[in-house]
Amino acid sequence: MQTFDLIILGGGPGGYPLAARMARKGWKVAIVDNDSEFGGTCLNWGCIPTKALLASSRALHLLKSAADFGLSCENPGFDWSKVLERKNKITAQLRQGIIKMLEKSGVTLFRGLGKLYKNRVVKIAGHEEAIQGNKICLAVGSVPAAPAVFPANRSIFWTSNEALHTAEVPQSLLVVGGGVIGIELGQVFAEFGSKVCVVEMMPQILPGLDNATAKRLLPVFKKSGMEIMTGKKVDSLTEKNGRALAVIDGTEREFDKVLIAVGRRVNMSFMHETDVQIETERGLLKTGDDYQTSEPGVFAIGDAIKGPMLAHKASYDAMILAAQWQGEKVAADYSLVPSCVYTHPEIAWVGQSEDALKEKGIEYKTGRSLFSANGKALTAGEGDGQIKTLIGNDGKLLGAVIWGPEASNIINEATMMAQFGIDNHAFSRMIHPHPTLSEAFMEAVENVSGEGVHG
Repeated sequence: MQTFDLIILGGGPGGYPLAARMARKGWKVAIVDNDSEFGGTCLNWGCIPTKALLASSRALHLLKSAADFGLSCENPGFDWSKVLERKNKITAQLRQGIIKMLEKSGVTLFRGLGKLYKNRVVKIAGHEEAIQGNKICLAVGSVPAAPAVFPANRSIFWTSNEALHTAEVPQSLLVVGGGVIGIELGQVFAEFGSKVCVVEMMPQILPGLDNATAKRLLPVFKKSGMEIMTGKKVDSLTEKNGRALAVIDGTEREFDKVLIAVGRRVNMSFMHETDVQIETERGLLKTGDDYQTSEPGVFAIGDAIKGPMLAHKASYDAMILAAQWQGEKVAADYSLVPSCVYTHPEIAWVGQSEDALKEKGIEYKTGRSLFSANGKALTAGEGDGQIKTLIGNDGKLLGAVIWGPEASNIINEATMMAQFGIDNHAFSRMIHPHPTLSEAFMEAVENVSGEGVHG
């Protein structure tokens, strides 16, 4: 039996950075991933394919708006098969890049479903011989949650996996769940001509986003062609003549397809029908500050453990765990994990929300700036949106929320300001180039008023 210093199950944004880091430190490392899908959910079924589709939908939107730029473009159209081809080409290119990086780092790659057994033994589908690790890391990721109450016919009742590979754009689409996945894919299909209805049982879309911003965004998304119902429930879903029959808040409606976007759950296939059982808590693998599970020598990171199910959080876990194994006294801190929604307009937030600060009785001041006053935004036809900063009495950033152009990039300013404890007076002395969108964040820091003080 071949033995390794470290075996990682899962080649996603948690698994492959950890493998490369430890291999470069001289460890004998193996990484096991199902089939050839290195890159994990993010690359193959999540972040990258959805952003590719969103980019195509955004380009189509710009073509339709050509007259706003003094241009003419009559009857813009699309070829859905070529949209999918572009998406697939991007994922394939990035996947090959990951594989080459791992091989160059000296990592041994195994393709096939890996299952964990006692004594840190891993058996891999399609391989006769098992392997054993001095350490195991479970970077197994997550899969779409599809509760049994929903019909199982995936040709009609999609998860995000089916939505990303559909051969055609449906004429009508019901999206069950108004979180990031539902809103992003809902906007994609709406832009390409679907009549999209998003139903969210919570009072607001995008749980985690502050309530005021979520409310402000409702008419923005409705303008993009989506019908959005909040505080409503899908009472039942059934199949009727090859279509979906839905009862929504007591009203019967029919749709061509349904996207079930009610969240994700840990991928537990690694211990299905094996002799090892790892302790869980609220559906997640339970770990200590050292990332170790209840099974000695077995660690877990990313979507499998506590914290937000985000690719960059998984990569952060990999960095912290690698540092711990190299003797550094560090622990994970998820208080400043930025969240991003890549719709048009983009949305991003980090730190504490205004709702949370009010609930905790923490004093703060608000600073705001509008993209309608930003030269770069206006020249790009992106004048909608705003930035809100929440500043404590000591001038330190407590939280920020942005909706508008390049929000996912601008949020890095807020994250760095909070991470390094830069107060608003010191931050305002940092020179921002002009004209840029980042100036809007600087102005939101400078425009702190006493109007939002709570205590």
